[in-house]
Amino acid sequence: MKDRDFPGARWWKFDFHTHTPASNDFAIKNKITPKLSLRKFMEEGIDCVAITDHNGGGWIDRLKTKLDELDHSKPPWYRPLYLFPGVEISTSNDAHILAIFGREKIEGDINGLLGAVGYPSSERGTTNAITEASITQVVNKIVEQGGIPIPAHASDPKGIFELPSRTLEKVLENKNIFAMEFLKSTPGKHQLYDEKKVNWTEVQGSDTHFSNQDGFGRFTWVKMDTPSIDGLKLALRDGISSVNLNMQQDPNVPPEFFIEAIEIANSKYIGRSTPLVCQFSPFLNTLIGGRGSGKSTILEFMRFALERDGDMQETIHDQSQQYFRIGDGNLLLDDSKISLFYRKGNSLYRLSWLAKTKARSFEEKKDENWVSCPGNIKSSFPAHIYSQREIYEIADDPRALMRIIDDAPEVRRRTADTEFNTLVKRYKEIELERLDLHERIAQEGQLRAELNELSRQIIQIEDSGHQEGMRKYAQRQRQLQEFRILEEKWREMEGQLVEMQDSFVPPDFDEKIFGENNTHIVASLRATNAKWCTMRGSLFQLRQDAKETVANWDLEKNTSSWMREITADIEHYESLSAQLEQQGINPGKYTNLLSEQDDTQREIQQINNHRSDLKKLDDKQHKVLAQIKDNRIRLSENRRKFLASVLKDKQAINIRIKHFGEPWEGVEKEIRKILQCSDRFDRDFNRLRNIYEQSGDDKVQKLKNTVNKILNGEETAIDDRFVGHLEKLQQESMTELAIWFPNDHLEVTFGPNNQRIEQGSPGQKTAALLAFILSHGSEPLLLDQPEDDLDNELIYSLIVEQLRKTKNNRQVIVATHNANIVVNGDAEMVLALKVAGGETHLRMPGSLQEKDVRQAICDILEGGRYALRQRYKRIHLED
Repeated sequence: MKDRDFPGARWWKFDFHTHTPASNDFAIKNKITPKLSLRKFMEEGIDCVAITDHNGGGWIDRLKTKLDELDHSKPPWYRPLYLFPGVEISTSNDAHILAIFGREKIEGDINGLLGAVGYPSSERGTTNAITEASITQVVNKIVEQGGIPIPAHASDPKGIFELPSRTLEKVLENKNIFAMEFLKSTPGKHQLYDEKKVNWTEVQGSDTHFSNQDGFGRFTWVKMDTPSIDGLKLALRDGISSVNLNMQQDPNVPPEFFIEAIEIANSKYIGRSTPLVCQFSPFLNTLIGGRGSGKSTILEFMRFALERDGDMQETIHDQSQQYFRIGDGNLLLDDSKISLFYRKGNSLYRLSWLAKTKARSFEEKKDENWVSCPGNIKSSFPAHIYSQREIYEIADDPRALMRIIDDAPEVRRRTADTEFNTLVKRYKEIELERLDLHERIAQEGQLRAELNELSRQIIQIEDSGHQEGMRKYAQRQRQLQEFRILEEKWREMEGQLVEMQDSFVPPDFDEKIFGENNTHIVASLRATNAKWCTMRGSLFQLRQDAKETVANWDLEKNTSSWMREITADIEHYESLSAQLEQQGINPGKYTNLLSEQDDTQREIQQINNHRSDLKKLDDKQHKVLAQIKDNRIRLSENRRKFLASVLKDKQAINIRIKHFGEPWEGVEKEIRKILQCSDRFDRDFNRLRNIYEQSGDDKVQKLKNTVNKILNGEETAIDDRFVGHLEKLQQESMTELAIWFPNDHLEVTFGPNNQRIEQGSPGQKTAALLAFILSHGSEPLLLDQPEDDLDNELIYSLIVEQLRKTKNNRQVIVATHNANIVVNGDAEMVLALKVAGGETHLRMPGSLQEKDVRQAICDILEGGRYALRQRYKRIHLED
């Protein structure tokens, strides 16, 4: 976006007092040209310049002509500049008065003024003479000819504060003066000025007589629409709201996010004959119009385009659906289209909704083309939208207010929830591991019974008198089994070498493709391939070695004394087996029994390890649960800090976070959901309620412990069926109870007496919540008639004052029928709506500096004329 490339009022750098070579005391006259003079102002970043030579206007026409040429040629250093013809008049009282006129005035108009006040024509451009007229007469003549009189360098030589007290008193009583110039940032003022409680607007100019003089580029910030004499008059009459000497940063820098415009086509009452386009300032915008003019509809269509139509309270959602339904009898038709233009930094996006497809999409403008973008509109384009009814409903629903609080980046709710979900997942994983270990540990009794039975059977066999022979046979069988495992692995490894050798074949290559000039690289390729062939030969040798190793083992094993011993032991066992079988004993079970005995003993030993592992898991789970609780505590603390920073020094509203303070009604609903009993066991839940409401900081843990003790039989339930119900629950329910914590609770009070908000009137509730909503945030804020239910005192003291602060940090768009919000809220952009032919049209979009806009305010808004007169004091609306 180009600098100040947005509609409505904005701030301009205004130099109220400048000289050209037309002043006789201007230095280096021969080196300064109109083009160079204009360039110096442009390079200094000045927007508006009053040409106020001494008692003449000799350079005004020359500068205006040259500026027209620059506007067309636009050299690299060019920037827009607005020239205000004027003059510095030496009055008969020996004080200087600046006269500033509209941009259409020319040198002849200045000369006409000088003639009217009796300044000698022979002394034009000098300070050698004075007017025949007094200061008062000069001031009145300037106003009579449409100019603005401003006492020059008031506290310096030739300034009004050097006049005799009687003369100064008459000047201070002149109602046509409402501004004065100072050359110093902390000027001294005459005692009479304070005694008479005069409150003229203070401005600064450079008053330089060549461009490298100290003070060149000195300016005053002035708030206007397109610079004009009417806008300047309004700003100077308005005072500090529209004139500022001390702003260090450019006040025109827009917020990062703001809505540039909305275009509505083919809805039932808006954009039917031609699309309605509303353009917005990045600061404060007001939509005004009579009842039924479409103010609220435009805001609701903006809500729809921003995909916020699902954010409304349930209690008013159905009433708002008229804005979002399509077809006969509804506001949207089959061919309706809504386009909203949203700026994020330097990027402009178009958010579109088409009734034909019922689809939302958004595009980014790149160069002169719109390029489709992936993503979600709601998450990509932040905004808050509230009607007066919504604000009132939020006051009655702490959960809705909590959602607004959690939307603030400072609260870091999304980060907290991500961490919370990770911790919950870890807790549940540990719980599954614990359950598995519990199941294994629970098998200990069965395993010990099995071990006793195995031991009994083994003893029976061993008591037959052949224990040693049976033992040796069992040992030999285990040895033979170990041999079989080793031999199987060796033969597997031999097979792997065979497979590797078969696949390990170096590739041939075609030497011809390298030609005769690459013999060196061909030789290298041959040598490398030869090495691979050598390695294949090594693999063949390894294969032969492996085969030989296996064969040697078989020979050694079969001829060893150990093999003869094992054969003898087996033959002895077979002989014993025959004898035992004759005695009714099955010796074939002995080996298996010994093996089973070993396995069972190992499992029992492993249970001790499981107990140790379970202890470690318990410790881990307790730590994770502590982290889950700490996560919720930190979220609560973030909320508290955010509210403390936002509501600091505000008596309109106080919001206190009560940590884990959710009322029992909400807690009961959550616990019943977890325990899967929505409407039973009321007496047991009354018991839990007493624990929750009467315990201190440990109330949550006491509540959980009570449920667990009832389940485990450590405490008695009031209703026996409650125990049976808990026993039938899946373990997941008890896990959910373990990681559950109550929500924070909001206690909202308002006013100096901290009255509870639920006890307030509709107007007081709305006022209190508006104070909070307007106190924070950087995303666009859209408000629909927030002043409903509020008296004028609340509107001014709350909404107007806060709007003036808020609009410096975020864009605000307000649909209103209250003049105070528009006028005293100092709206940068006013969009007046009217209905003609059953269709909404823009009557006059612009700023308060536009005459037609002020007239629309008077025609449409109750108290509009009064509000304008109060703000701009003696302003004549018909001027």
